Formats: sequence, structure tokens, C-alpha cells
Amino acid sequence: MSFAPIVSRTANKRSRTAEIYQQHHALDEATADVDDQFLTPIPADQYHEANLPKVFAYPHCYEPHPIASMAADQLREQFLSSSSDFQAIINDDTVGKMMGVLVVRYGHHNEKNNNQQQQLGYLKAYSGTLPTGTALSSEDEFCPSLYNRFGQDGFYKRGEEDLNELTRLIEQIEQNPERKTRRDHLTSVEESCNERWSAAKTNGKMMQKERRSIRKQQKTILDENEYDALDERLKQEGAAIQREMKQLKSQINQETQDAQNAVQEMEHSLKDLKDTRRGKSRELQDQLFNQYNFLNANGEKQSLLPMFANTPLGRPPSGAGDCAAPKLFQHAFRKGYEPIALAEFWWGTSPTNEVRRHNLYYPACRGKCLPILEHMLQGVDVESNPMDIAPAEESSDKFDLEILYEDEYFVVVNKPEGMLSAPGRTLEFSVYSMMKEKYPEATGPLLVHRLDMATSGVLLVAKDKDTHKALAAQFIDRSIQKRYVALLNGELKQNNKKGNINLPLAPDYINRPMQMVSEEGKPAQTIYEVIDVVDGLTRVNFYPVTGRTHQLRVHAAHSQGLDCPIVGDDIYGSRDDRLCLHAGYLELTHPVTQKRMTFTAATPF
Repeated sequence: MSFAPIVSRTANKRSRTAEIYQQHHALDEATADVDDQFLTPIPADQYHEANLPKVFAYPHCYEPHPIASMAADQLREQFLSSSSDFQAIINDDTVGKMMGVLVVRYGHHNEKNNNQQQQLGYLKAYSGTLPTGTALSSEDEFCPSLYNRFGQDGFYKRGEEDLNELTRLIEQIEQNPERKTRRDHLTSVEESCNERWSAAKTNGKMMQKERRSIRKQQKTILDENEYDALDERLKQEGAAIQREMKQLKSQINQETQDAQNAVQEMEHSLKDLKDTRRGKSRELQDQLFNQYNFLNANGEKQSLLPMFANTPLGRPPSGAGDCAAPKLFQHAFRKGYEPIALAEFWWGTSPTNEVRRHNLYYPACRGKCLPILEHMLQGVDVESNPMDIAPAEESSDKFDLEILYEDEYFVVVNKPEGMLSAPGRTLEFSVYSMMKEKYPEATGPLLVHRLDMATSGVLLVAKDKDTHKALAAQFIDRSIQKRYVALLNGELKQNNKKGNINLPLAPDYINRPMQMVSEEGKPAQTIYEVIDVVDGLTRVNFYPVTGRTHQLRVHAAHSQGLDCPIVGDDIYGSRDDRLCLHAGYLELTHPVTQKRMTFTAATPF
């Protein structure tokens, strides 16, 4: 079996793979006769034991190890690229899938020296299920789901049939012409009653005013007895009008109530059906979640519901447990394999609201997989979350925080890439901490705005709360002018040298910290201008009109935006030496002198 790596994404990775995996180390046997249809052995001459990972990479923030990349390359080359089933995923409008490989170490009995020899192999899996009606001839090569919910005689299928019947009844009521007739009748009755009541009130006020006028005119003309008789007659007229108003009110209420009852008769039935469906759906989901019992390296099992009990949702999101990574680890632990390296990549068309690029690697999601993998990887030596590792004590020396401008009111700094603007959940060192140390007498929040950790460039720091308030107000009213420069990985499909991107953004709670395009999100607008194109890379200026999280990164990478991720964007594109996004220009009005000022920082890429 050939395990030569296919072309990698960059020349650097090609050379790194070739260097580490030279064919100079071999075990007694190149392949293993293992009774596992899901395991693909890796020939011993294709790896060097000394260069394998010493600990397992943190699955939610990592770069695939070359041995995992090679396994992924073979999956792409030998199966996915030639499979009609998976080719269909990228050739039509069907949304693609996350594919995964897990390199494992397993034992093999060597007859020659009668001892237990260990060798590497890899498992493969895909997230979720294939499109309805797809029959995958090689499906037995992929690690299966923990529970086959679509079994013909399973409770899930019966439960789905019950839910489908409830949905049919709900749609039957919603689409019933009588429902619209009754609702339209209620609207008509309410409008008619409002008009009649309004007219009666207007008439009553007019009559009251007329009686008041008569009393006033006759007061000086009639004698006392005549005036008293007139006054009594007018009072009786007023009382009669009040009785008519009360009778009209009662009549209007009854007409309205009758129309409402006719509507509510159907609406209550609809609500009861929806409540029943909601309850049955939750029961079915809980029953399904209880079928997912995940193993860990210690042989311990746990189902989905307790895993997610302490999450913000308090229960698993839909699809939890069906991602590629849990499938891979489950099979590995069932067979007693030792996990060595993981790689997951997207295959096919990106979902409309997310940024997923064909063939690029992605970490395991947090919303669905974090609680699961926290359990499954107990007993495995896993590296710490790289985002939680504090910089060394010499961070202030490592990060040269260049001062671009300073006066008694504010400071303008050039933030280097890789440095936090403000302290994070676990990391304290940041521009804020350095400024707090440098200016201990400063008051207020200090930072007027923020830049992503991976973004470099101009950053404003106010020395007092009044200055902070004044500068922040300029961001709010958009009188501050900003310009970013970015290097995009590719050439724009559109010929426009300038353009406007309007894609509303919302947090992707399943894949934090990613953002997604959503009509329910906040408006986000970016103006772009192409500077030049060299060697397939496009340099652009970005002028953000709004300031949403990851706005420029998503607007660059999304298919409805520029469809070219920023070089080095490890969230929406692929890793490189750095994220090539730099806040190079900022123009503002001085909060005290009212002079217009500009600040620039040279582009470092």
C-alpha cells in the first residue's frame, strides 16, 4: 500500500512532511493483519517514532501533525476524490461535510519473536449522516455513529413518525381556509366595533357639550322653576345616552367575544398540538441522547445529558455526538487503541451562513464536541489549550509596544500581532496591562477600542475617563476614519477594484469564537479597495463602516463576500506565519484641541 503524501497546501508543509517522514525506519512487518475493518495500517517505513507527537494536541485549537495530514491526504486521494457519493457533495447544492482521521497506535502479535509489537494506523469518519437516499458502497470503512437512529425498528424512527403525524395535523389546521376566514372575520368585527364605539363616544361628547351650552344660555332667561325643569330634562337625556352607550358596549363586547371564540377554538387546538409535539420531541431527543454512551481512555462511560448539564444551554444541541471526532475516539477506545494525532477537514460546499472552505483543516467544534471530548480524553495525555498558555515573564521585552503619539490626554500605540488588547479569560498580559503599569494614575477604561489578538496596528488608549468618553463617542458616530490593509489568499472573482460588502453577522454559538452570516444578526458593512495582485495574493484596503467581531475576516472569507480568506486566518482560512491584517491608519478629532489628527503604522507584511 502506498502512503506517499499528495501535494500539501504550502511548500513549507511539503518540506516539513518530507523531512520528518523519510523512509529510513521500518518495523518487521509493513502491514498488520488486524481484525478491524475500520483501521487502515500505516506502513512502518513511512514514519519515524521519534518524530511522533509526545502528547495529544488540544483538539479545539491545533494544527494537524504531519502524520495526521498524510492520513487525511490518503483519504482525499484514494477515496473522497474518486467516490461518486462524495463527489456529489461538492458538485451540487448539497452542503458538504467535516471529515476526520485519527492516527492510532495498536498492538500486533509478531510470530517471529513471539512478542507484542506496536504499529500505527488510522481511522476515518464523517460528521452527521449522508444526504437522504445516498447509498455509500464503502460506508463500512468509516467509523459508525454511536447509535443508528435510522434503524427500521428503532424507537427513533417510530418517534419521528409520531412527530411527522403531529406536524401533518398542525399544517392541516394552519392551512385550513376556515382558519383564515375566522381570523379575517375577527379583524372585520374589531374594526367595525371600534368605529361604532368611536362614533358613539364622539356623539356623546357633542351632545354633552350641547346640553352644557343650553344650560348656560337659559340660566339668565328662565326663572328658577323653569330652569330646574329644563335641567332635569337635560339630565334625563344624558342618562339615556349613558344607558345607550353601556348597551352598545355590551353588544360590541359580545360580538367581539363571539368572533374571538371562533378563532380561539382553532388556535387552542393548534397550540395543544404544538405543545404536544414540543414535549414529544424533547422526550424523543432525551431518549436519543441516552443512547449515546461515550467511552474514554479509562474505560468509563457517560451519556450526553449529564455531559451538557453545566453548559449555557443545559442540554445537548441537536446533532451532538454525531461529529467525526467523537466517532473516531469511540471506536479507538472500544478497540483499545492509543490516539496519536487528529485531523479534520471540510469536504464540499460551505453552509450559507458559515465559512467552511473545501479541503481546509478545522479544529473540533466547541458547542457540540467540547463537553464530549473533555470526557473522552480523560486518561489521554493532552496538551494544554494554547490560548490559555500565558506568555513568558519577559513578554514586555518580547512585545515591543511602539508609541506612535502621546500627550496628556491619550496615547496611540502600534499593537503587535499575537498580543491581546485587553486581558482574556486566562491571560492577563495585554496592551491594557502594560498601559496600566506605565500610567498608574490613569482613570477610566483606558482602551477606546480593541484589535483581535492576531491583528496588528493602531490602537487608542485614553488616560482619563472624560477623554475616553469623547473618543468613544467618535467611534459611535463614525466620525473616526479607519483603514486596514490585508493580504488575501487568492484573487477576487469579481473584477471590481472597489466595492461594498453588506453581510449581517451573529455569533456562532456552536463554534465559538466564530461568527456567521445571519439575517438575524447585526448589520455589518465593509468598503474594500484592491491595491495589487502578486503571485496569486491580493492586497486590499478595508474601510469598516461598522465594527463587528471578526467583521473583516468573515467579509473576506465568506462566499457572499470576497470569497478569499485573509492569509494566516486560522479560523476562517488556513494558518500561516501570521494573520495578514493590519490597522494601518486612523483619523480622529482631538477631544480637547478639536484639531483633526491622523496616525499611521507601517504594514509589517
